[in-house]
Amino acid sequence: MKVATLVAMFVALTAVLSFHTSEATDEEKPLEGKLTGRVVDAATEEPLPGVGVVVVGTVLGTLTDLDGRFLLSLPAGTYTVEASMIGYKRAVRKGVVIAPGKVTRIQFELEEAVIRVQPVVVTASKRRQLIQESPVSIDVITSSELGREDVVTLDQALERVSGIDTKGGEVDVRGTTGYSQGAGSRVLFLIDGSPAIAGDTGTIKWDAIPPTVVDRVEVIKGAGSALYGSNALGGVINVITKKPGTPPETGIRLSSGFYSKPYYPEWRWTKKVLDFNGIELLHSRKLGGLGLLVSVGRRFSDGYRQNDDYIRHNLFGKFTYNPSPEIDVELLSSWAEEDHGQFLLWKSQAEALKVSEKELGNRVYSNKLSINLSVRRLASPRRADTYKSYYYRTYWKNWFRDNRDYSRAQRTGGELRTELLISEGHSLGLGIEGIYNRVNSEMFGDHRTLDLGLYVQDEFRPFPRLTVTLGTRYDHHTVDETSGEAQLSPKTGLVWRPSDSVSLRTSLGRGFRAPSVAEMFVNTVVAGRKVIPNPKLRAERAWSYEIGANMMVGDRLWVDLAVFQNDFRRMIEPEAVLGGLFRLANLVKSRVRGTELTLKINLLRNLAATSFSYTYIDAVDLRLDEPLPYRPRHRLRATASLNHRGVRLGVDFKYHSRVEKVHEMFSADQRVAVYVVDLKGSLDLKEFTISAKVDNLLQYHYVEIPRRLEPIRSYTLTVAANF
Repeated sequence: MKVATLVAMFVALTAVLSFHTSEATDEEKPLEGKLTGRVVDAATEEPLPGVGVVVVGTVLGTLTDLDGRFLLSLPAGTYTVEASMIGYKRAVRKGVVIAPGKVTRIQFELEEAVIRVQPVVVTASKRRQLIQESPVSIDVITSSELGREDVVTLDQALERVSGIDTKGGEVDVRGTTGYSQGAGSRVLFLIDGSPAIAGDTGTIKWDAIPPTVVDRVEVIKGAGSALYGSNALGGVINVITKKPGTPPETGIRLSSGFYSKPYYPEWRWTKKVLDFNGIELLHSRKLGGLGLLVSVGRRFSDGYRQNDDYIRHNLFGKFTYNPSPEIDVELLSSWAEEDHGQFLLWKSQAEALKVSEKELGNRVYSNKLSINLSVRRLASPRRADTYKSYYYRTYWKNWFRDNRDYSRAQRTGGELRTELLISEGHSLGLGIEGIYNRVNSEMFGDHRTLDLGLYVQDEFRPFPRLTVTLGTRYDHHTVDETSGEAQLSPKTGLVWRPSDSVSLRTSLGRGFRAPSVAEMFVNTVVAGRKVIPNPKLRAERAWSYEIGANMMVGDRLWVDLAVFQNDFRRMIEPEAVLGGLFRLANLVKSRVRGTELTLKINLLRNLAATSFSYTYIDAVDLRLDEPLPYRPRHRLRATASLNHRGVRLGVDFKYHSRVEKVHEMFSADQRVAVYVVDLKGSLDLKEFTISAKVDNLLQYHYVEIPRRLEPIRSYTLTVAANF
């Protein structure tokens, strides 16, 4: 199918949606009433802010304010209303009567849940749904968890999620990614539902969004191309930012720490104490229908390795506007810059924290700017239209002794989506999306790419406890207006809930990832090896399968079990060619399969956040019958914490089995399994919190990227206050 045909379909669908919108507007609206109320803690009767209040069978919903209050306008009728929030049991009120011109008042009293599981997510289907009704595996990181971890960037928090691994800023979901040295990501990164992937390298820039403004992070494991297109081959990470609230709130967060001395004297490259620090300020307020959230931050680190220091600045702003109960407007802008030293490889294993003399002093400067606009309009109680537009610019420049390479990429896109609730338990979503990339680079050349996509997804319940999901997306990817590829990404899913505490799921989907500009046109030297372009690189494709179940046993045990498989075609991995050269190429066939078990246990009421996760991965290059590189076969994560009267103590343990294969140029290097223990504690004193942590408590030495020692032991003290 030609691009022109797809554009015609885009215009036609836009016209259809516009017609339906105007039709709904012209109709005489039914008489309305108002639903108002309050949500409180059942034990303390304290108001609960940020609770999701949803009218079942409609697209209507809202969040409670800081006083726990909410207000909705509804057509006259009888409704079922739900209130949900992480850490509490979901509450349902049936038979709520809305009379014309009248105000109906209700109150929810939520009971605290011993096992904290996020009740509602939005990423799996691009709409609000119970996590137990999703046919794919989902994990959620909340803002309170981010605060306790005191992470500098979000990829550090993702390390706590089962089946997730990060190496050098590259994220791996269940073995779908090894290590590509900064070119391409098989996981799509979203900020409030809008893509934030660099237009040149196709990678995630983790410093583009400060953790302090994050409400939660939703992680989808498995192919998401049926809704999101390219880059969602291995999964989706959606960062959902906080909303401005009332009354006004100001927060400040100060942190400082230092690294231990290296265990071996030969590794010590300086006599000074290597420290790091950060400061972040946040202010939020609402004035009528206008809301504002602003954050500014600065981070500095000497680094634990020579020539590995950095200084970072970020500025974030979010503006909300509600001109009427039917319209929500959000404008988000984020800017970040970083100046850091470049540590690629150690000088030698005997001097593992030093760089060679020829690399000493090499630096990289980068900045990122994102602007996202979202407008959501409730055309009727059963229909919502959403328009998104986004602009993401990245820039970096090397200040090396032997080169001044640079790259500037601009990514512009838009999406129009309609969500229809045909009946209770039956929803239909359809949308159109376009993304244009423009790259000007010394390393990659000057190139343009265009992606256009159409998608539709239908969810229905043929029986009360069975949910069926059917969907597909058509994408067309063009490079420099000369070469293009088309992809159809269907998916299907089933969820059966034999009881309210048990959910059985299965899903099948096809995904793809178009190669990034960097993968196709890179021309550079890495670790002394020449990497050459491969303009004939084609899109990766995969079928993704999953069978899983989760259940709540009583109120103290949560269990989730999943079996998964991904069959890849044309997976992009480094390949050696004649003359000692390397390039990125399409492998013929590969397979990644495995199983994942997650347990959340609470033996005592004040022993919280106790969890265990284990992931087994069998990743094979079927051409050579060899393991795919950089995929540990066994991954284990265990956490335990004690929380009593504002005092919290916790310990984390991470184990990764020895990587069986790395890239050929590093095949002779020694490799070991990973055993890392982190210790943390905090004290809550009403308006402020003091926390401390020790990372890599046992000073365990290991590498995940060849010839780059991972962080040694460090100590951090943080003080956070809200007023």
